[in-house]
Amino acid sequence: MKKTLTINLGGTVYHIDEDAYHLLDNYLANLRIHFRREEGAEEIVHDMELRISELFADRLNEGKQVITIEDVEEIIARMGKPEELSGEGNGETSGSEKTKGTTVRRLFRDPDNKVLGGVASGLAAYMGWDVTWVRIILLVLGFFVHGVILAYIIAWIIIPMARTAPEKLAMKGAAINVENIGKTVTDGFEKVNDYVRSDRPRSILQKIGEGIVSVAGFLIKFLLVFIAICCAPVLFVLLIVFFALLMAATGLIAALPAVLYEVLPAVNWATVGSSPGLTVAMSVAGILVIGIPIIGLIHMLMRHFGGWQPMSIVTKIIFIVLWLIALGVGVFFVLNDPNIASMISYSL
Repeated sequence: MKKTLTINLGGTVYHIDEDAYHLLDNYLANLRIHFRREEGAEEIVHDMELRISELFADRLNEGKQVITIEDVEEIIARMGKPEELSGEGNGETSGSEKTKGTTVRRLFRDPDNKVLGGVASGLAAYMGWDVTWVRIILLVLGFFVHGVILAYIIAWIIIPMARTAPEKLAMKGAAINVENIGKTVTDGFEKVNDYVRSDRPRSILQKIGEGIVSVAGFLIKFLLVFIAICCAPVLFVLLIVFFALLMAATGLIAALPAVLYEVLPAVNWATVGSSPGLTVAMSVAGILVIGIPIIGLIHMLMRHFGGWQPMSIVTKIIFIVLWLIALGVGVFFVLNDPNIASMISYSL
């Protein structure tokens, strides 16, 4: 019988043997000592904890319930010991040499080489291509192929940003060990591995392509800011419509304040109130169509200014699917239900 402890590693709770805990604690302490003089030492150790937490989760997914000392020893051997980076391993193979094989690549948005959302640079890192050519291809397709811009926006929403060193290494298929995580945090991606963006001279065509992409990126950013400024009054009206639909869906049509009748004069409120089933269906669809983008906007602002965690990919997909379904339902009713036509006056 062994004593088991509960630890919080990388934001996840694990049950671990006491011997395994002491070994892991000593390993993390050695990491802190090794990187204490490096810029971003705490971030390095934090990223190491996140990676170890991922490896622990993989083992628990195999049916285990408790992390043992054998698991910790195997993970340390895979990650590499800090003393091996300084040549203190008495001739032993370094951690980076033990893990020459690359990991499975994962698709992320690249925050360090982005022009807009980092989709093109993340795709280039995932595919191992030159980011300039990927941007040129997307730019050309955006002009001649319908749906590319929408696909880019959806990818921008769904694909997560590579925020930690392990995620940035996985984006490029690099071995996630002590050495590479340390280099990623302290030196940037230019020194992670040979496949990271090199200093080789650019051709004239590549320079022209980079210039075109930079100008296009600036124009798109300017256009987005302009649209955001112009849409501020529209957002205010949508908020009013959102609350109106919420009241309609809950049967509070009679309690609508007078201001709504003035803001939305085109709606025949008497007809809305006389058709409760239709009112609820349309109101729910309208709430989703208007409310989901508002929720996304609020979450985005709180991420930047309030420290909120990013949404998971599953949550984003659920929101997008619900929004598309609600939009389809609304369009269907508007185009096919004769009762809807009587709800909207054509005085405009």
